[in-house]
Amino acid sequence: MGYRIETEKAELTRHRVLEEAPEPAPGEAIARVDLVAVTANNVTYAVHHGPPLHYGAFFPASGPEWLVVPLWGFATITASRAGGVAEGERVYGYWPSASHLRLLPRARAGGGFSDMAAHRQPMAAVYNAYVPAGSVAPSPADEAAAALFRPLFGTGFALDAALAGNPEEAARAEHLLFTSASSKTALGAAWCLKQRGTHRVIGLTSARNRAFVARTGLYDEVLAYDEVEALPPERPVVLVDFAGNGATMQRLHRHLRALAASHIVGDTHWQAPAAADLPGPKPSFFFAPATMAELSARMGPAGFQSALSTRMARFLADARNWLTVVDHDGPDGFAAAFDPLVTGRADPATASVWRPS
Repeated sequence: MGYRIETEKAELTRHRVLEEAPEPAPGEAIARVDLVAVTANNVTYAVHHGPPLHYGAFFPASGPEWLVVPLWGFATITASRAGGVAEGERVYGYWPSASHLRLLPRARAGGGFSDMAAHRQPMAAVYNAYVPAGSVAPSPADEAAAALFRPLFGTGFALDAALAGNPEEAARAEHLLFTSASSKTALGAAWCLKQRGTHRVIGLTSARNRAFVARTGLYDEVLAYDEVEALPPERPVVLVDFAGNGATMQRLHRHLRALAASHIVGDTHWQAPAAADLPGPKPSFFFAPATMAELSARMGPAGFQSALSTRMARFLADARNWLTVVDHDGPDGFAAAFDPLVTGRADPATASVWRPS
């Protein structure tokens, strides 16, 4: 018997466990979810369960008040009535907070398959793609780190490419300012930019997380939020917001009079009110899947996956110096990993993976 965990939309720390026993119809396969990452990225999915991003639509819940939180990681095909998908095959992709998922696979260029379930087709195709586990993690020992960072590092990889592909903006400002600098997406982007060496990257974080962020060595300068006014107001800067905190954005837009551009990537401070009527340049929303699709079209699916995997492997080798991975098991393990992220109590020096079975 399997199960899925549903989370209340109005109270993200309230969960319920529902039993289910999925069986494949002709053309379908059943995947057992083995190991998935639980990060602030998943809280973002839960917060933005409705339009325009519709993260709650990938894995429908049993009622309108509930959602099934999407997670990235690894699974094993345990039953298959789909051609080209064998029992025992292990894949990486986008999973529900559940022990199993019913899939309608169709082979895709570059290996793996896409889930063609009708309810998933209106959303970005990158979320419906499943690739061989070995193309993401060379060995089972690497899967926890790969589950944690593949989607987050992928966003950082795409952001780095987008910034590098905007020479006009780069010419206006060689400094980048990251809010929520301790978030794993920000850390991945900072690592990519450090390898490129074209920008100085300043990290903004809480006073509690400042020492950790500095210890990673990924930023040229690290400041706490209460030190915003220490930034030279006439320094040309591109702001990259991973926090979504309206009050912080107001302070930055008012103080940085030479602000060259403002980009919104995430909202780790999701409970804070959003910004409105900001002075200076209007913030633009960075949607990583669109940039990933452009890179895949330009490089070819296999070339894109190879480039992403190669850079991520180097990043993970560095991350082992400053990050500790914590395992959580079974139905209760999901709440143990997810709830501290919702309430802001998670330690940035640790990262959680969840094993449903």
